[in-house]
Amino acid sequence: MAVGRTIVTIGASAGGVEALIVLAASLPPDLAAPVLVTVHVGENVESRLPSILTRSGPLPAVHARDGEPLRPGRIYVAPPDRHLLAADGVARLSRGPRVNRHRPAVDMMFASAARWAADGAVAVVLSGVLDDGAVGAALVARAGGQVVVQDPAEAAFDSMPRAALFAVPEATTASTARLGALVTEMTAQRAPTPSVRKGAEHGMHEGRMADGDDPAFLAPDEVRLTRMSCPECNGGLAEVELSGFRYYRCHVGHQYSPRSLEAEQRAAVEAKLWSAAAALEEHAAMARHLSRRSDEEVDQGLAADYERVAAQSSTAAKLLVEELHQRRDAYRP
Repeated sequence: MAVGRTIVTIGASAGGVEALIVLAASLPPDLAAPVLVTVHVGENVESRLPSILTRSGPLPAVHARDGEPLRPGRIYVAPPDRHLLAADGVARLSRGPRVNRHRPAVDMMFASAARWAADGAVAVVLSGVLDDGAVGAALVARAGGQVVVQDPAEAAFDSMPRAALFAVPEATTASTARLGALVTEMTAQRAPTPSVRKGAEHGMHEGRMADGDDPAFLAPDEVRLTRMSCPECNGGLAEVELSGFRYYRCHVGHQYSPRSLEAEQRAAVEAKLWSAAAALEEHAAMARHLSRRSDEEVDQGLAADYERVAAQSSTAAKLLVEELHQRRDAYRP
């Protein structure tokens, strides 16, 4: 069965599986488009999402396989540690750089749908923390596609829906119960024309998608070098502006939204502070050991010096640990 250029892409993170189950249950068995799903999962996690979605509704769901044709009325789920992309009517799995700290990433999937289906793309953003999917939603809208956002008031975590609405103010907001019917209406109303692609008018690249390709697939409005470095590879970061939305990208392709970049940097700072606290405690333990040895050797003055050093290092370590707890308590995502 020919696919055409109509595609539904659904992105979710924390709290999004519940909404996804409701959505899948309300899709018709003859849905006129393939459905691609990306949910943030750990690299070594065994995902049972396809079987859950298959039981929840009329559409069969599977983990996508690289090169598999995308067929209407089927749900393709991104497997752990792989970006799920749509290209040339087939699913593509990529081990490319993490985007917004994730692989699979919603932005990558949305961007590929914008590139391949253009005005036949439908992007759905469900519950999740931070803002993966916001840049991709903007790309879908810019290519002429439609963006649907779960009502933030109903989302278990409203950060992803709110970020998508910020990036695409004209996006359609829908209740969880209404999402499936809305997606069905949008795909039924589509009459995509493969020979005319709005995405091409905006400078989208043609040809097969490769690992490391820019998830934007668009000529950005502005690129500025920064003095910041990539938290993952320490390469230089460039600030990219696209349709009023900013994100950060390094030379090898790690990409971050502003909130994802701050979260990754904060995690790196915390790790370094814990490492410093551990080093101070190790120093204190060594000084106490040397103090006991010096005492045994009847060098009382040196033993006292070591005790003072141990006390200083131990005190500094305790202050660092207290600071770490305060930083964590003060932060609100």
